[in-house]
Amino acid sequence: MRFPNTFRQIEFIVPLFDTDAWSGFTNQPDGDAVEILSDSASDVGKCTIFGTNKTTGAFKYETVTLTGATAVTTTETDWGNIYGMFLGDIYGKNIAAAVGTITFREASGNQAINTLTAGDISDGLVAFDFKGKDITIVQVSGNLYLKNNGAATTANGYPFSSGEKFSFMTPTAGSLISLIADTSAATSKIIVWN
Repeated sequence: MRFPNTFRQIEFIVPLFDTDAWSGFTNQPDGDAVEILSDSASDVGKCTIFGTNKTTGAFKYETVTLTGATAVTTTETDWGNIYGMFLGDIYGKNIAAAVGTITFREASGNQAINTLTAGDISDGLVAFDFKGKDITIVQVSGNLYLKNNGAATTANGYPFSSGEKFSFMTPTAGSLISLIADTSAATSKIIVWN
């Protein structure tokens, strides 16, 4: 006699993410577009950046496809502040670590906002859109804060205890799950279940 499988299968695992305090980024766009480029022709994957619209103050994100050493410009031309970036799409897929050094800069003045170096996946705030999925977030190291539906800060985010696992189902309507650390870097793993 065969018994049905009583355990859900893992759909995919988002690798460990490094999160930092976004306030450390310099040369914020302040009403400009953002350009992203690498010093390696091999950096051609997806990249998602998070920040605010300068005029409205609304939190937003944009995913672009990198083209190696050729700069890619965001369609958003009115970024206020950039909170973070990671190499993948908003659905937690197409994750690929940097091959070279990837630079995020103001489009008009070419002033660097932040860089990801070889082997990095993310920096600053990261967010995902896991509509209707059961997820588990595991704090691996550092001080990690989570917010469902909005941009996490150390003031408004749920603080993880050392080694804590936090599981919940995301709304089917969709809302961003964001993670950030305090002034020390933190790492986390996200498991998405069927």
